[in-house]
Amino acid sequence: MSRWWAERLRIGLAPQRVELARPGWLRGAKAVPETSVSCAPQAGEPPWQAALQALEAPLAMVGAHGAAVTVVLSNHFVRYLVLPWQPKVLRAAEVEQLARLRFAHRFGATAQDWTIRCSDAGYGAAQLACAVDTALITDLRARLAAHGMRLVSMQPLLMAAYNAVRRELATHSALAIVEAGRVCLGLRERSQWLDVTSRRAGVDLADAIEQELAMRQSDASPALDVLLVGEGAAWPAQGMPRARLLGKSRSGVACSLAMCGAT
Repeated sequence: MSRWWAERLRIGLAPQRVELARPGWLRGAKAVPETSVSCAPQAGEPPWQAALQALEAPLAMVGAHGAAVTVVLSNHFVRYLVLPWQPKVLRAAEVEQLARLRFAHRFGATAQDWTIRCSDAGYGAAQLACAVDTALITDLRARLAAHGMRLVSMQPLLMAAYNAVRRELATHSALAIVEAGRVCLGLRERSQWLDVTSRRAGVDLADAIEQELAMRQSDASPALDVLLVGEGAAWPAQGMPRARLLGKSRSGVACSLAMCGAT
């Protein structure tokens, strides 16, 4: 089958849910209704293990042999940090090595087992680095290959969400990506990442965001934009008055993890 005509499949992986969707080929065409499967992480296992095991049944059910697969990873599975611009660190390998050292400093020896990628933000700009367990990637590739599918793209949710809503963001903004049990907060100014933090959050969601913003307070308070992603994501009725909900979140509806950032 020609790679230009290969069927497309999008997968969203979160600790307690797996989503599959087939995007429409033509612009504006609707995706095939999603398949969604719940799962439960087990004590002593990597947090992503249950999601990959739960993925087996829907992969067999969709029967998409030869499909080109895009996977969106929940922020539960990804670590982030921002690398300030350093004029003496320009080559991609050097930037990745710097990111690895920073991750190791923050998270310890476990960072040795992570796959790290850095954004190419251009000359003079800070770079966003993300890290994912290499075992997750290896296991996922093997499971897809066993069903005759190809992994063509793996996107951390922060980047997929940013690509989906970037035209709606203010010049100086704080983007809060809310999932069930987690909030990822990215600060941006003049199209550059200033800081990214990801933390657990429950009923105290608004308080958690306020605390993070207070710790990173600057001369000008950023606009706060909120995107709800995945089942169970919700914004409190008595949330922060200055927060602006984006996309479907305006009506309290969370966007799909699998389809987040899809064009």
